Amino acid sequence: MIAARVASRKMLVSKVVSARTTSLALRTLRTSTSTAATEDAASASGAWKSAAGVLLAAGGLVGGATTLTMCEQRRQSNVRDPNTIYAQNATAKQMVEDNKEDMSVENMKGDMSCYAKVAGLAERRESEKLQRQMSQPRQQAEEQSAPAIRATSAKPAPDASPSSITKEEQRFEEQTRQAKKHSGGLKLFSGNGNMALALEIARFLGINLGKATVGRFADGEVNVMVHENVRGKDTYIIQPTCPPVNDNIMELLLMVSTLRRASARRITVVIPYYGYARQDRKMQARVPISAADVARLLESMGIDRVIAVDLHCGQIQGFFGPRVPVDNLDGGVVGLDYFGSKDLHNPVVVSPDAGGVYRAKKFKEGLAYKHDMQDIGLAMIIKQRARAGTVDQMDLVGDVTDCDCIIVDDMIDTAGTLCKAADVLVAKGARRVFAFASHGLLSGPGNDRIANSKLEECVILNTIPTSPQREANEKLTELSVAPLLAQTIFNIHAKKSISALFK
Repeated sequence: MIAARVASRKMLVSKVVSARTTSLALRTLRTSTSTAATEDAASASGAWKSAAGVLLAAGGLVGGATTLTMCEQRRQSNVRDPNTIYAQNATAKQMVEDNKEDMSVENMKGDMSCYAKVAGLAERRESEKLQRQMSQPRQQAEEQSAPAIRATSAKPAPDASPSSITKEEQRFEEQTRQAKKHSGGLKLFSGNGNMALALEIARFLGINLGKATVGRFADGEVNVMVHENVRGKDTYIIQPTCPPVNDNIMELLLMVSTLRRASARRITVVIPYYGYARQDRKMQARVPISAADVARLLESMGIDRVIAVDLHCGQIQGFFGPRVPVDNLDGGVVGLDYFGSKDLHNPVVVSPDAGGVYRAKKFKEGLAYKHDMQDIGLAMIIKQRARAGTVDQMDLVGDVTDCDCIIVDDMIDTAGTLCKAADVLVAKGARRVFAFASHGLLSGPGNDRIANSKLEECVILNTIPTSPQREANEKLTELSVAPLLAQTIFNIHAKKSISALFK
């Protein structure tokens, strides 16, 4: 028993001595390493060797040998902890090798050690980096203050020089810059209905069209894909439902669905020409009210607002629910300046049917107010249709003798009614006959009828894309509705009044 107790006590004493020896060796290792940070590399290597000798002299303990091996591997490893002395030494040595030109043998002579040289070089680099960082904000401020002309689309407009910009356009551009600061952002997208009009609206707003793919699959189905983030954005889709009507309506519905599923904050559809607008009531049994059905389709897809130009009937606004406001823009304001600049003799505004008298009256009042034309007459043609698209008889209400007449309508389809109205006015003694319509469909023989009619000039808006046949027609003049739509989009986005545009 006594011999066993003596053996256990000797073993315990040896473990304590070994632990103290290991602690002393590690302390010597730290002291040697800190000394190597201020002395040359040779003394640091000697310290490492002496520490290793102490550990081996301790009796070859496995723990001490393992600790030494781990320290040596950590010191020679490529991945180093920046907070350890080994990484600091290795970084200093690497900086010495990278800057051999600045730290030649002649420069290393003197009282200053290698590591002190490296510290001075590092401090100089840090000061240079700080100076560069301080100079960058100054350069950015100078670039922002310097006037610059930037293109608003992929290809700069040819008339983008400051000399060609009027005061009204400068004011509009300034308002556009302020609107861009509003939270939420503004995104403008377009289908294939009228891409030229959408690009023109984007140019007036000073933004680019949103990146989206609106194409067809191999089987003819519509393929819609938006290529940019619209989450929380105020989005506008420009898509007239003109021929091909059904294709354009399907593109519009799928674009609305895509933006709604992409978490757009608000979706406003801009429909310069509203298809199916003439089927706004039941004229006979067993027929649909197509204008209301299209409105229900759009509303069910999740639109927030509708912007249209000269709806065929004002009651179409009521086909949408109270949660979807509809802005029916008067396209006549675009034609006021054009006809106001003409030298008209005894002007008379003529409505081609009884339903358009209110539209003709507003056009007459606009000319009188804006261009100070006080003696403007108003006339109306009463027509009796044999069937859709065919007029049987026309009667004139009013006097047009020796007058310049302006026929004002919302759309021109086959131009049969318009050309017969021009014949009636000329037969009643009219001096010249002009025509103005917001939507120039010109279906079938419409373009040829206008070219061979007694009309002096026919003015339409670009709510429907043009064609080479229209451009070749000398009697056809096309005005742009893009400034009106751009100003409307701007006012809605900036939460401003729209009725002020028509006062």
